[in-house]
Amino acid sequence: MSDVVEKLLETLRCPSCRSSLSASADHGLACIRCDISYPIVEGIPRLLLPGMRDALRGDISVTGTDSTQAETALSFGYEWHRFPEMYEEWEKQFLNYMQPHGPDFFRGKKVLDAGCGNGRFAYYAAKYGAEVWAIDLGPAVEVARKNTEPYNVHVVQADLHNPPFALESFDFIYSIGVLHHLPDPEPAFQNLLRFLKPGGTVQIYLYWKPEQRPVKAALLSGVSAARRLTTRLPHNVVHLLAYPTAMMAHVFLIWPYRILRRLPGLNRIAEDLPMKQYATLPFRVCVNDQLDRFSAPIENRYTRADVQNWLARASLEAPRVGENFGWVATGKKAR
Repeated sequence: MSDVVEKLLETLRCPSCRSSLSASADHGLACIRCDISYPIVEGIPRLLLPGMRDALRGDISVTGTDSTQAETALSFGYEWHRFPEMYEEWEKQFLNYMQPHGPDFFRGKKVLDAGCGNGRFAYYAAKYGAEVWAIDLGPAVEVARKNTEPYNVHVVQADLHNPPFALESFDFIYSIGVLHHLPDPEPAFQNLLRFLKPGGTVQIYLYWKPEQRPVKAALLSGVSAARRLTTRLPHNVVHLLAYPTAMMAHVFLIWPYRILRRLPGLNRIAEDLPMKQYATLPFRVCVNDQLDRFSAPIENRYTRADVQNWLARASLEAPRVGENFGWVATGKKAR
């Protein structure tokens, strides 16, 4: 048995019953209790329950949550296969999302990236010394595996509603920009906490609902109206539409921000402009995010009080909610 398979068997569990796994005759994994087999494809363990596997294959007989989640996962799979780039700007973005935790926080920790996308954040968590287990539901896992090859990242195709791990396995769990795309975000958050060790830390990022930001609120109202159509369009059509949308954002918001911030007395106006975060990022990042915004089937938004209530209902210690073009929330699980 290879060292890689031994490591998988040491950490992974059946997502159905939490029992240990064994190496199967077909070079995959099998539950020792419920006899469900899980293949390893392109070096990635595929630990999905049968209903979700069928949903991802497009089985129209699958309905309900599995179908909705699969649709979302396929949307993001399409996105990350077309925007796989690893930019140096991701390191600063990662640290911003991890506030108040700095690079030293990760050293020696066992970390779960719950919804890893193209692997850009798992890459940096591992770079800073963590043993990272990165899960995603759809085909984005192939991109994540390639992007994280230089570091100690174990990429697994799995459902964050049914993570294939023993309970209380991780020192740190983060989910950045994922939970708000789920049908039931808060229960999914509560479920993730079952896999956090007592005294461990959780970190999430959620879209905000603008409060006292009339320009941002008006812009998002327009986006929400457009999404009623765009989320029904084929992914390749939304992909094409993302380019003119990104260009309009640059012409009417980002370029004015770059100009106004340099003019005495007008920099305060500049700071109130939406989408200013793209002023220091490559144009393709804005295109990527427009595809994300207009194609993801579900998008939930929250006020600061909403997020604070999430942390309170989870009985987390040292709760904190900060801003980073959305809400960055963190807290510790009680010992």
